[in-house]
Amino acid sequence: MAPRFLGLDLAWSDRNPSGLAVIDAQGVLLDCRADLRGDDSIVSWVRAALGDRGVIGIDMPTIVRNAEGLRPCERQLAAVFRHAHAAPHPANLRRFPDGGRARRIIDALGPDGVVEALDVAAADPRNVALEIFPHPAHVRLFGLDRIFGYKKKSRPWPAVLAEWSRYRAALASLADADPPLVLDARVPLAVASRGYKRWDDTLDAITCAYVAAFVWRWGIGSPHVRVFGDLTDGYIVIPDRVWWWPAPGTRLA
Repeated sequence: MAPRFLGLDLAWSDRNPSGLAVIDAQGVLLDCRADLRGDDSIVSWVRAALGDRGVIGIDMPTIVRNAEGLRPCERQLAAVFRHAHAAPHPANLRRFPDGGRARRIIDALGPDGVVEALDVAAADPRNVALEIFPHPAHVRLFGLDRIFGYKKKSRPWPAVLAEWSRYRAALASLADADPPLVLDARVPLAVASRGYKRWDDTLDAITCAYVAAFVWRWGIGSPHVRVFGDLTDGYIVIPDRVWWWPAPGTRLA
């Protein structure tokens, strides 16, 4: 089998659907969806999508041991990325009394050979699960001064759609990056307001899958990949923008 890179944009509650994506070593999008809810269905999807090696990027805290407030890694990341509005929400045992569903899913995948580790080498022979955070990844990948404003909260719909389209175009610009990402018609150029959360989650899952591929391509370490925190109190992995990618702003319009 070939390596596979999975992205899980996990909903905090299994009452809501999660975004899921998988790409191959050529950056081809093999699957993307946002319709699975329960842990068991997500674990089954992961098992079917796994290669014999690769990385699973998870947008949800995987290690939570602090009783309240922020994890140390969240404070560290916020100090660097707050200016770009890319600071994370706090994760603690009040919000995740059992450690959270990302922890449950990683533990469930242990018998399938999935491990959580921060010593990932280029072309690592294992299947490794890592916590990813899309917002600072976007800042680094695309040289942003501020995160994409694609979250449908208080912003008018035309502004949300414009930012979602900008986000999609940014991902599409990675077709010539190393590693590449190749989007297709499964990710449309424009989406409707009704059912928008599906497309919000889909792009975030694709981001997580791409960061997973990037980590596997270059390995964790300077200048390619930065880790905030550790395996004791929690961590967040992000790519560092590097000179051989397309210049920031390329094909983002």
